Amino acid sequence: MITFRKSQGLLVVSQEEGAVLGKLDDFQFDLGDHTIYGYRIKGSGMFSKSGGIAAHKLTKVGRDVVFVTSENDIEWTTAGRHAEEGRAWASQYTGTRAMSRRGAMLGEVDDFLYDPVADKVMAIYLDHNRVAELTSAAVTGPAAVILDGSTVHEVPGELHEPKAWWERFRGGDSED
Repeated sequence: MITFRKSQGLLVVSQEEGAVLGKLDDFQFDLGDHTIYGYRIKGSGMFSKSGGIAAHKLTKVGRDVVFVTSENDIEWTTAGRHAEEGRAWASQYTGTRAMSRRGAMLGEVDDFLYDPVADKVMAIYLDHNRVAELTSAAVTGPAAVILDGSTVHEVPGELHEPKAWWERFRGGDSED
């Protein structure tokens, strides 16, 4: 597990060419099932292009770098960033209102906890140090996130280790 903010700006390295291709910039996810479809990569240099890569083609999101198999897996383009219907970019979804089913304001989306192996957004961090798991009861739409109030929890102090915290939150064992 990793947070969007911690992964943003990580160097993207190709394993075949052994080259730095750019930095991880953003990801696009489905508002219905929270699947990550692809990542946006910002090329190196001042006048560089941006590119996209399908989520399943990232081989590893590590602490310091992101690995892809080959530079050819990235589709470089000068086109703008437009979300497909029913999807959102993580960076543009930050700030979206989170509300209870009764319409009470719970906060705003501040960050995401995602699993790059499963290509899935698992939870959202709200402002004021709270987290909400994205279960089937959560409804994410283009203008708001509707949550069952019982799914919102205070974020513990070990936020810097999201995988260990997430395992304890889910009631599992953090050892692999």
